Amino acid sequence: MEEFKMEEYIPPSIKILFQGDKEYHVFLSFKGEDVRKNLVDHLHEALTAAGLHVFLDTHKLEKGDKIWSSLERAIRSSAIHIPIFSRGYADSAWCLREAATMVNTQGLIIPLFYDVEPTHVRYPVKDSSQYQQAFLKHYDHPDRYQRGEIERWKVALHQICSHSGWSMDITGGFEAQLVKRVVNDVIKTLDRVSLEVAKHPVGMERIAEDLIQKFILNSEGGLVKSGILGIGGISKTTLAKAMFNQVYAHFDAASFVFNVRTTVADSVCLTKLQKQILKDLTNYDGKVHSVEKGISLFRDRLGGKRVLLILDDMDGREQSEALVGDWLAPGSRVVITSRDKHILHVAGVSPECIHEMSGLQTNEGLQLFSRHSFLRASPSPTYEAFSKRIVEACKGHPLSLEVIGSLLYDKKNDPDCWTEAFHNVALHPKIYEILKISYSGLSEEEKEIFLDIACFFIGEHKRYPIVFWKSMYRSVKTAISNLSLKLLVRIDDKGVFHMHDHLRDMGRSIAEKEREGTRLWEAVHLSRGESNNNNIPRLRLSGDNSQRLETLYRPGLRFLHLKNLPLDGITPAMLPPNLMWLRLQNCEKPFQSSLVRNVWFFAIQGAFHFSLVDNIWDLRIMQVDGDIPSFQYLLFNILGNLLQLQHLELRNCRNLNKELVHDIDTNNQLFGQLAIREVVTHLTCGKVQRPRTRSSCRGIEHGDTPGTNLAVSTRDDLILA
Repeated sequence: MEEFKMEEYIPPSIKILFQGDKEYHVFLSFKGEDVRKNLVDHLHEALTAAGLHVFLDTHKLEKGDKIWSSLERAIRSSAIHIPIFSRGYADSAWCLREAATMVNTQGLIIPLFYDVEPTHVRYPVKDSSQYQQAFLKHYDHPDRYQRGEIERWKVALHQICSHSGWSMDITGGFEAQLVKRVVNDVIKTLDRVSLEVAKHPVGMERIAEDLIQKFILNSEGGLVKSGILGIGGISKTTLAKAMFNQVYAHFDAASFVFNVRTTVADSVCLTKLQKQILKDLTNYDGKVHSVEKGISLFRDRLGGKRVLLILDDMDGREQSEALVGDWLAPGSRVVITSRDKHILHVAGVSPECIHEMSGLQTNEGLQLFSRHSFLRASPSPTYEAFSKRIVEACKGHPLSLEVIGSLLYDKKNDPDCWTEAFHNVALHPKIYEILKISYSGLSEEEKEIFLDIACFFIGEHKRYPIVFWKSMYRSVKTAISNLSLKLLVRIDDKGVFHMHDHLRDMGRSIAEKEREGTRLWEAVHLSRGESNNNNIPRLRLSGDNSQRLETLYRPGLRFLHLKNLPLDGITPAMLPPNLMWLRLQNCEKPFQSSLVRNVWFFAIQGAFHFSLVDNIWDLRIMQVDGDIPSFQYLLFNILGNLLQLQHLELRNCRNLNKELVHDIDTNNQLFGQLAIREVVTHLTCGKVQRPRTRSSCRGIEHGDTPGTNLAVSTRDDLILA
């Protein structure tokens, strides 16, 4: 039989996988005069004896039915289609229509070539075979068959012949052995198809088809490894099962290994997984005494097999080294699902072969939610608006949509239940525990930084909190990189932190319940008595909470963010001495800063009070959002005292205007004595013009011309960097 070529395979649609059980296991398509009384009779009897439900047109067409509609319905209701290509198959227009319908219904097709070469079937007009003669006869009867229909028949034969199948050659021409081989292969195929994808796999059909084309089919003939990346509950496993069900039959062998992370507790469990893979791919039934022995068996037994291997939820380097290596033959495909991009890199998955799950589209999310809450594809009109709000809150997260939808089933007369579900969409125990798996695997520093981002720094540029973390932790950049690789935090192209709403809510819940007294980010926390803990390191308050401001003095406080609070009740003695981060937003009436001289980050929005920074000797980053008297005042009264300042950001400083540009050269000598590396201004008074010259300043580097480093952009910002 001609070797199957992956690049020629045109995939059937994945729709068949989601339609539940079929009416028939097998549909046989054949030319009766050629094989009905020999091969088909024996094959039908053997398949039936094996307990399979087989459609055979001789027995199944009922009186009164239109023959073709019955055949078409049977094809669509069968799990496996077996066209038996004999010499006279193409003579029958009925057979050709059946073949075209198999392709159109896009189910699983396994061809059987009976005393005919696959190339004669695949290219019926390029040789002198009986298939060529048959098509020429069809063309000679335009009154019976339209030319377009005949062309579709030819395309169907070409596509079907790209599927791996059977021929008389594999049994040396012995028909009984061929029948036995077909029955065994069909039983194995049906066993594999039994993988349950999902009760309502909304959206998976669209994604699976794209990934199969990209990673399984349209790849080079060598070994190809691909990865499915995503947070917990995002349907990585569902997608992998859908892909497996669709393409496994086109490989010599296939294996799907579930829950690698939870299964592998030690090397003993790892050898069990190796044995499972060997059993699936080679029928090996011996023992695997060690990981090294398993790798040796892989090399010995898998070198010549083109296999499909899917490893679900992998999270460790040792798993990659033991389960997927260079021992797989060319043409093999490996798909790995993981929550950690680094694991995929370790396993040898190239960046262009990684698909990151981003959640369902809005219309798909509404359909999935409705399937579980209303048992139909759309919500009840009464609850349509509320359903859309819940779907939006779930952010396309399939597990959340399923859990909350099921929770609200039969709650149509309880609006309070719907309101509660909306406000606690990410904190359902099942959702919470699955999301928390990634958090639990973090180091202690990574956990602290993750909780800080969840509570305080979403929407913040990474440079600002990094200054804060460096005052406490040793491996800040490594920790942030790991959080990004594990998809717990996303950093956009501008360097700003983002986080999925569910992860944010999970992080805040952990901070509030499991790490009580470490972070307070709402005024309501103070009213619950949590302010009694004097060692709290991080605090954010907003609103009219002045009656509680006396609680600000906490010796361990390192992070303080106050918004819309009057500060007239604050005295120097109330400020914590170890404060490293201070942000004041629209806080009237200044307070003295004599006890916060260790602050590394200072930001103020609203009226600027210069006394606030007079004594902050270690300040690294300063943000000012509001007017200041003049650039001269900024240089001589403020910046002159801040010898550690590296980043200065000025917003809405109207008095700067063109004075800023004119004074650059005049005051360059003072800039040269500072450590400032970057100045960013956002002016509201119009564009500033690029200066005629650039001057050299010690400690600052400019990206365009080495040694010249002070530049003003033609937009509304000034940048030194």
